[in-house]
Amino acid sequence: MNLDNSLIVIESQNKKYLTVIKSDDHFITNDGKISYNDIKSIPSIVISSTGKEFNIYKPSYKEFILLMRRGPQIIYPKDIGSIIVEANINNKSTVLEIGTGSGALTLYLILILGKNGKIFSIDSEKKNQYRANKTIERYISSFAEEFEYNLELIQSELINFSLNDILDNIDTIITDVPEPWEFFNNNKIENNITWVSYLPSISQVDKLTNTLKDNNFKNIEIKENLERYWIIKDKILRPKNEMVGHTGFIVSSRYISE
Repeated sequence: MNLDNSLIVIESQNKKYLTVIKSDDHFITNDGKISYNDIKSIPSIVISSTGKEFNIYKPSYKEFILLMRRGPQIIYPKDIGSIIVEANINNKSTVLEIGTGSGALTLYLILILGKNGKIFSIDSEKKNQYRANKTIERYISSFAEEFEYNLELIQSELINFSLNDILDNIDTIITDVPEPWEFFNNNKIENNITWVSYLPSISQVDKLTNTLKDNNFKNIEIKENLERYWIIKDKILRPKNEMVGHTGFIVSSRYISE
């Protein structure tokens, strides 16, 4: 079996690494060197040059986005879950994503929408969309079967963007940009739309909620997710001392046409 160019996680007892198998090459960890030629199957167990045991397997989505190299800050998994629910996404949705960034959320939207839905993703930076596209291709390349999806990347400043440039009927708008209210400079919503924004500061939340109200959006909700893991080891069962606290606010709302 040729495993060259396969995306894998290398896991020790205390740490995980994300890498790609390259024949005749190796991966260096704090617990020794791992030869890619020693990996005969996925999943498997390999022994490093210092005799340490490592698990080799394909990454989950969560592991992939937390371990991958990235440019702009990603939306964390705990928030992505809430965004998907608040946006009422299903495999037939047509989504406008404002702020492609590193592509973490874009990738998860693709996994849900597949070939039946569609996503348009806007970003002002060409390099962000190039990186996001590579991220998406890399993760999907780890699938055993071909995965079809509909993604259109649009390079544009939000303040200059017009919904009229998109022929499809958008049913969901998700934003991850500092000033999402700029969308309304050139656009007026007239059809049923679910809106979800991810924002780091409460001052941004305040300005956005006022803008949504001015544009006749209803059911405005604001929340943040705080996440704490627990330690399960032998007879120990207790919460960790640290937790994943504030990462951002999630603002959700709906425009309901009369």
